[in-house]
Amino acid sequence: MSIKKKLGNRIREIRTNRSLTQEALAEKVNMSAKSLSQIELGNNFVSAETLEEICLALNITPKALFDFEYSEITKENSIKEIVDKLENNPNLLKIIYKIVSVLDY
Repeated sequence: MSIKKKLGNRIREIRTNRSLTQEALAEKVNMSAKSLSQIELGNNFVSAETLEEICLALNITPKALFDFEYSEITKENSIKEIVDKLENNPNLLKIIYKIVSVLDY
């Protein structure tokens, strides 16, 4: 995957985690939603100035923005931590089982 696509994915990931729409983030960084969409899709790359504005709007460092492996590692670790907690807490496992068994899926 190209760096443009990785950066675009990371911007989208952080934006959605912050519950921001493309329109809201685009407004904060003074660009059109269409331009932001092209960046998130990896079709366009950002200037240094725009990158700085995105980081400020998302309240992150540029390092966090370029930490492409962060989300994958975090997701794997989170799942592992949850499973570990369930294994060590049978009462919690029973409660979760009751909740899941009621769901209609």
